[in-house]
Amino acid sequence: MENELQMTLNRLPAPTWNWLKMNESHVAYDKTPVWFSASTEISGDGMVHTKEKVDGWDGIVSGVGKDLDKLGELAGGETDVLETFGQTEETYAVLTYDFPGGDYASCLYLHARENSTLNVTMVLTGGKDQKGSSSVQVKACAEKNAHIKIYAVQLLGQGFTCFHDFGGICEEKAGIELVRVELGAGKLYAGGEVDLKGKESSFEAHIGYHAKADQKLDMNYTVRHHGKKTTSLMETSGILEEHSSKLFRGTIDFLRGCSGAKGDEREDILMLGDDLVNQTIPLILCQEEDVEGNHGASMGKLDDSVLYYLSSRGIPEEKAEQIMARAKIDAVCDRIPQAEVRKLVEEYLGTEEDTDETV
Repeated sequence: MENELQMTLNRLPAPTWNWLKMNESHVAYDKTPVWFSASTEISGDGMVHTKEKVDGWDGIVSGVGKDLDKLGELAGGETDVLETFGQTEETYAVLTYDFPGGDYASCLYLHARENSTLNVTMVLTGGKDQKGSSSVQVKACAEKNAHIKIYAVQLLGQGFTCFHDFGGICEEKAGIELVRVELGAGKLYAGGEVDLKGKESSFEAHIGYHAKADQKLDMNYTVRHHGKKTTSLMETSGILEEHSSKLFRGTIDFLRGCSGAKGDEREDILMLGDDLVNQTIPLILCQEEDVEGNHGASMGKLDDSVLYYLSSRGIPEEKAEQIMARAKIDAVCDRIPQAEVRKLVEEYLGTEEDTDETV
């Protein structure tokens, strides 16, 4: 590209101290991305898959941010659209993004019509020896009493920079559940933002990650409570080791008029090693009195009592750490409905462990 694209990503809704350099991230992008469409399999009835320009795309705010929209515009393809009608609890779509080396952008729009359920599982893969960048943006709209469930596993090679983005809107009594397992990519910029517009709408996010081998994770998740009696839960469970770094921004925003709303954010981090960077910004913004917001965090090494228990059964400390780390990822993976997708995660982790032992 003649002109380098300067992107501001993962911006906090309300900035904190500038000297911390955690309010946002700046990325210089000098590639020309190619449009990438996932391989799509649908089982069951009531779901339609089309490719088209989505009129409401720009009106949905995402976690990584509007600058990422520019990559999709540069690539210039038609957005993949999944739409559900009627009772579709047992209908599933599985989308596989098998990226070769190079630079790619992809967009997916999910639309659950009134009283319907949209279930989608996304698998992001790429060869371990491949290099490039992948941008996957997902935006969603859940109409009245509709539910959207998104399960995503990111298994890219370390030579990739991954932009993994989500934005959603929930109307009255609608709900969105987001489950993500982030294991690959040398650099990851991930985020999600959901606007709970309707009364008694809800959002749940369950994020798992394992960063090592100099991986850099930059994440930004925000939920905005607009409607009365809306609820949210954001759970993050991760492992840091081998000179990795992680920056997590988690925001619960109670807007005026959302009386009776409740929001919870929980973070649990297992730190294996000393040369790590762990940064977290928990943020609760409030314009309404009758609300309840909570943040809890647990971080550090394995408890001595756990190590003692495992060592008394003949398990060395290094192996014990890997067992506990694997258990954290498995707990998030167990939420994914497809056994074959869970198996892909197991194989990815198993290959990494085998490689480590060989070295």
